[in-house]
Parts: sequence; C-alpha cells; structure tokens
Amino acid sequence: MKKIISLSILAFLTTGLYAETDASSTQAQIDQLKAQVQKLEKKQKHNTKKISKVNMLANNDNLKFNVDFRTAYDYISYKTAKGDKSSNGVFSNRLWLNMAYAPTDNISFYSTLAYYKVYGQATAPQSANSQYDWIVNENAGTTNNVRIKEAFWLYKNDTFLGMDIPWTASVGRRPSTDGLLANYREDQKAKSAIGHNINMEFDGASFNYQLENVTGVSGMSLKICLGRGMSNTYTRYNNAQAPDYSKVPGWDNTDLVGILFNPYDDGQYSLHTEWFKSFNMPGMTSPTTMAQVGDITGGVASFISDGIGDEISDMLDDTVFFASFAYSKTDPKAGSTMLGSLESQTGTSVYAGANWPCQLIDDARVGIEYNHGSKYWRSFTYAEDTLAGSKLAVRGDAYELFFNKELIGKKLTAQVRYTYMDYKYTGSNAFFGDGGTPIPVAGNDIDKAQDIRAYIRYRY
Repeated sequence: MKKIISLSILAFLTTGLYAETDASSTQAQIDQLKAQVQKLEKKQKHNTKKISKVNMLANNDNLKFNVDFRTAYDYISYKTAKGDKSSNGVFSNRLWLNMAYAPTDNISFYSTLAYYKVYGQATAPQSANSQYDWIVNENAGTTNNVRIKEAFWLYKNDTFLGMDIPWTASVGRRPSTDGLLANYREDQKAKSAIGHNINMEFDGASFNYQLENVTGVSGMSLKICLGRGMSNTYTRYNNAQAPDYSKVPGWDNTDLVGILFNPYDDGQYSLHTEWFKSFNMPGMTSPTTMAQVGDITGGVASFISDGIGDEISDMLDDTVFFASFAYSKTDPKAGSTMLGSLESQTGTSVYAGANWPCQLIDDARVGIEYNHGSKYWRSFTYAEDTLAGSKLAVRGDAYELFFNKELIGKKLTAQVRYTYMDYKYTGSNAFFGDGGTPIPVAGNDIDKAQDIRAYIRYRY
C-alpha cells in the first residue's frame, strides 16, 4: 500500500511540475495530497491492527476439531453347549468428535465427544450394571446421547530436574481404550496402556519419562498411571438419607495404579511391559447383590516387530508381527470370593497376530490374530469393541481375520472383520465376584460366539 501511495505522489508531482506554473496552486495540491495520504495511512494502520487481532484469535484461541464417523453392520451369532443357536444383525453409528488446543509449547488440551448407537430403538431394558461407565462409549446403546469419552490436559518438557529426560504429565479422563496391539484391528494409532489386558475407560493421571538420552538404550521409557474406576460417593439428592456427596456405607473407591516400562524400541523391534494393581473390585455375590470382593494384580509383556527382516521383500518390510503374554492374580478379601474362589487364583493369556499389505488389492491390509485365555484369566477389556463380547477376555480360544481398505486415503476407509470365540469356561465377560466363576461350558452356557462386521468409516 505504501509503495502504491509513493508512486502516486511521484506521478502527481511530476505532472504538476510540467502542467502548473503557479507555485501557490502547486503547493495547495501537495498539501491536499499529504492530507489524503495521512488519512490512508491511519486507515491502513487500523486495518493491520484488526487483522493481527483476528490472526491471533485464529491461531491461538480456538479448539481444533476433527471427526471420526463409522457406520457398521454386525452379524452376531451364538451357540450353546447343547446346540441351541441364536443370531441377530445390528446396524450402528459411532461418532467421535475430537478437539485439541495448545496455548503454549508446553501445555495442550485434548477431548473426545462420543456417540454410539444401534439403529432404531431397543425393545429390551438396559443392563442393571449401566452405572459403570467403563464401557459407556464403546457399548452401542439405544439413545442419541453424546458423552465425554476423553478430556485431559497434557504438560510436556524437555528436561526433568535438570536431566536430559523429556517428560509429560496429564490429568483427566485419559485415553485408555484401543491401546497397543488392539489398535491394529481397529485401524488406528495406539492409545495409552497395552490393549491385551486393559481396554476400558478411566479417570485419572499419567506421568511419562523418556529415558533414552540418559541410558543410551533406544526408546526406553517409563510411565506411571493412576486411575479411579468407581467413586464411593453418593450423588446429590439421589438418596433420602444422603442428600449430598457423602460416602456410601460399606463401599470404597475402586482405584488402579499401573507402571508401563518399555525396555527397548528402535522403530522396528520393540518390547513393552506393564504391571498394575487394582483395589476393591466389584462383583456379584448373589443373583441380586453386588459387593466389593478384593484386589487384583496383572501384568503383560509384548514384543512387536514392525517389519520382518531387512529388505527381504517389500511385503515383509511392511509386515507387523506381535506376540504377547499376560497374567492376572486375584486377592480376595477375608470371607469373600473372587471368581468363585476364597483363595488367590492366577490366570494367563496369550495374544499373537500379524498384519501385512494385501498383495491383490492396493491400499489395503490383511490381518490375523489369535487369543487364548486360561481358566482363571481376567482382563480389564470390557470396552473392547466386539459386539459379541470381548475376545481378549475369552477363557478358551479366539480367532480373528480382518481386511482394512483405504477408499479415499485415510479419509474414507472400509473394513470386513470376522471374530470367532470358542469358550471353554463360563464367566469370560463377567466382573470379579461369583459371576466370574469359571465352570466348564455345558448345557445352556454359550459355547461358541461369532461376529461378522463390515463398516465404512470417515475421518477428517
């Protein structure tokens, strides 16, 4: 703008010198032009200030949104030990509205609003256990409610107590579903925790420390997680004897502490471990009574190879293989039973899988996975998104085959997935009391379960 104004002044002065010989007239025109220039400069300065303010608002003072919307069809079927069969076809819509905001280089905010609903209205009442929000956003419901799936702030820094240790701290409703290993079948990046034994929603905090710079070991890290799964408080006015947020008699908080340690990760080969202890776990002690029955500890060690060998073939370079071993151990309260036993019981699980680029269709991946759980295996995978039941919780064997296809890059994708679960004991998807008692499958007990899923997913 200033350059244009200067050229205009020069042109005017040049023209004036040749066309006007009267000095006073020339000076008057110059003074008039100067006044106009000053007026334009003042207006330009005002506009620049206004634009700067708008840019500041756009760059720093608003949430950034993205959308993840999936429409799926699941054909679910069950067969009892005595041969009775049942099946159903279920359409569902799932929406995740993700939000993020970083006001500074050190702190960020993240949140996800979730909607997950079956088509139409259900004819059966909701489960009596609906007060547990461990599965509220991964369980296809019958209302159009939008709920908070995640909401947390994250602080990060490049040094910790003067040491070369990048670290983060985070508090809120943490991302604790679709974690490592489980993320491959879900066609998305892994979130917190290892999906083999934890896949459910929690409120809490986490602290992560990258140890590679001080240990010299590639990818070494340590993460501490704290979670609360159930509070021992009444909500206001829900009980005549407890009009405020008072403590519920006979109930304690259900809390969890976990440690995630990654000994090694060079980008191709990695080892991931996790240990946790959860306190005051709930369970059914009679057909109509829920109580807290004891504590449980668990752990997992997982190996991942992101690429097989070194330049053997393009397919092997882009093949992911993983193998994982997990355990769970109950610690019943005095006089209480956990998983139907007064004594401590240990369960184990094996989880293995591979996925690779499809050789017949471009921009597609094929995957296979296998799970085996022992008699007393108990996982925290209630939010796993398999409508027929959590395959990671199976006491028996589970097999899965999936095909993921990019239709328009990652913006529009499709999946076809088949899950087959062969139960050896009952109680695979129950809580921690007598409802989780492992009894050899017989009679009306579910012996086999299948879920055939097809979906279209939009992400932007």
